[in-house]
Amino acid sequence: MIMEDTMRTLLNRITRRAVTLTRPLARGEAGPCAECALVTCRAGVRSVVVALRCDAREACRLRTLGLIEGAPVMVVDCRHGLLLEVRGARVAISAAIASLVNVRPLAA
Repeated sequence: MIMEDTMRTLLNRITRRAVTLTRPLARGEAGPCAECALVTCRAGVRSVVVALRCDAREACRLRTLGLIEGAPVMVVDCRHGLLLEVRGARVAISAAIASLVNVRPLAA
């Protein structure tokens, strides 16, 4: 019972974050920061995964999908969650999960 309340509280905190839609970057335009959450990246941004700040089970699932530390990723679309291109495959993750993935945007 206590564990369920804790999980419900955690999920409420994660889903309350507002995610703003942004325009794609122009060619040569830098990313938003030196290191930030993946959810803040705009469509078209190429980044490198720096850290996964989620629990071990979720981190294992993300690593299975190819989101490992040091992997290059590109945000393809960010309208309903995030559509990513990871190692030649497209992967969709929720904005809540993307907020737990730290990346370093690369210059175009």
